[in-house]
Amino acid sequence: MKFSRSWLLAVLFPFQLLAQEGDLKKAGEFELGMRNTISTFGSTGNTGFGFGGQFRIRLSNRINTEWFADYFTENIDGLANRSDYHIGWSVMFYPMDPVDKKVVPYILAGHCFDYTKIAPVYNPLTAATTQEVSRLSSATQAGLGAHIYLTEQFNLSLSGQYMIHLGNDIHTDIHEENGHREIHIEEPEKGALSLEGHLLFTVSLNFKIGKLW
Repeated sequence: MKFSRSWLLAVLFPFQLLAQEGDLKKAGEFELGMRNTISTFGSTGNTGFGFGGQFRIRLSNRINTEWFADYFTENIDGLANRSDYHIGWSVMFYPMDPVDKKVVPYILAGHCFDYTKIAPVYNPLTAATTQEVSRLSSATQAGLGAHIYLTEQFNLSLSGQYMIHLGNDIHTDIHEENGHREIHIEEPEKGALSLEGHLLFTVSLNFKIGKLW
């Protein structure tokens, strides 16, 4: 247990240097939470829905960190299903002193890794032979949010952020063939990197477990 705590402090030490002396009343707070997210304005023009969880480790009154994992599903015009898995972290900065406040706004920025898979929906009326396609990519995100403290232990958090993925492009093309709509999913070209962005709106419920230090 001592080793685990020492390792954790070593990883978070660079962030702690940003804290002012006397700004550590909330340092070490540990929270667990569950979240629901809507993904929109992406490359397919459809809306994705996701759920996941996160934990938070507070470094000072004004600096918090959030470590999350999400799973998204998206229906592409009834012709294919897209699945996304995100795992990453964000730094949350509170521009106003958050101590003893009921509503606490914040700015967040971070990074995540993701896995994307697009699989066509089987349709016996078409001769489409497109197979599922997948990719791994990396992303950065930034946005705004707010905590609403329901009690001292519970908070409801709302955030909106823009996420940009850097990875191989999976292109989908919808066209009509013999009176039926079909989708063609192109395999990502190796080494052909592209940027893909979308908006994320997240609501989460979080519970303060205690303090790690």
